[in-house]
Amino acid sequence: MVIAIAGKNNIAVDSFEYIYKKYSNYFDIVVVCNKNENGVNSWQKSLRLIAKQYDIKEVFLEDLYDIEDLLFLSLEFDTIIKTKRFKSKKLFNIHFSLLPKYKGMYTSAIPILNDEKKTGVTLHKIEDGIDTGDIVAQKEFDIYDYDTSRNLYIKYIQHATVLVKENIEKLIYDHENIKYTQQDWEHSSYYSKNYIDYKNLSIDLNQTSRSIYNQLRAFTFREYQLPMVYNKRIVMSQITNIKSYKKPGTILFECEYSLMIATIDYNIILFIDRFEELLKECQKGNISKVKEICSINQLVNEKDYHGWTPLMVATYNGHTEVVKYLISVGANIYDVNNNGTNLLMYAKEAFRKTGNVELFELYINLGIDYNIKDYYNKSLIDYCREDNIKNIGIIQLF
Repeated sequence: MVIAIAGKNNIAVDSFEYIYKKYSNYFDIVVVCNKNENGVNSWQKSLRLIAKQYDIKEVFLEDLYDIEDLLFLSLEFDTIIKTKRFKSKKLFNIHFSLLPKYKGMYTSAIPILNDEKKTGVTLHKIEDGIDTGDIVAQKEFDIYDYDTSRNLYIKYIQHATVLVKENIEKLIYDHENIKYTQQDWEHSSYYSKNYIDYKNLSIDLNQTSRSIYNQLRAFTFREYQLPMVYNKRIVMSQITNIKSYKKPGTILFECEYSLMIATIDYNIILFIDRFEELLKECQKGNISKVKEICSINQLVNEKDYHGWTPLMVATYNGHTEVVKYLISVGANIYDVNNNGTNLLMYAKEAFRKTGNVELFELYINLGIDYNIKDYYNKSLIDYCREDNIKNIGIIQLF
């Protein structure tokens, strides 16, 4: 059997690694990359890069058509599959919704716009229609009021990866006995690429406060865009209990960091993005300014284009007080940057530059494992050997 993994981003990479480690001794594994794949990790991992690291062959879609014993997995793949071109019938796709709802595009935004409280991921057979195939399995999860489109997208990836892992054995060894569920028409919905024009996004302020709140959440995805209101980048909002008496969209109050506007029903506060400022203050170690900015808790675990969080920046620059504060307000100590660099690796750099051992010992005590490897397959100990650092404080590394 040939197992072909087609797609992009963390779902394709993490599923590939799981399948490779479990089945590469028994089956041939190949990858098919998306048209815009550049072989470089960004805020999402690269399928082409990981395939090269494992010495796995990258093929074109047409190379798979004549393989009878083929298991094809589409994981955010960008090409419409014509099933009649394949000799194999084992063609499957992961879709980011609870099918039959939300076929098509923008499943990280439209459910939020529609004020949905739940969504999910679906593993289904590929048919020639758009996300119409019979269902193998699904996972449902909650959409919370604080979820943005970015948060929701990350949830999709996490749950979908688990769904692949839970069902891959069945797809390989027990395909003939899978009990499929046919999609019904009663709950079916579809959204095309034209439903949202991301090049000309605008927030409709002539709406209720809840609708505006949902619009802002639905279009908050820092890697692509933040919603703009009156030429200001908005990072989050808060509905007040003050009824609106002015025309919807009227600015009632404005300061450097926020503005309050009237809506159809209740006034809403829009918070202006200060993430770049937060990173600069973490670099400088300005604890008072960091505390002020972090009153908008949404920013604590945000990332820049390198994948750097405020906690990473403060750690790299050896600012212990800022680090402890960020952790106290919910900073994720297990996060990594675009290269898989973790906080212990940043703390090692702080030690190398300043001799500060406190941060390193703090992260060890918090349970970060110094054997974890980055995306270059190197651990903290590997980097310490390169820098001839045998111990940090009382901790002997090698």
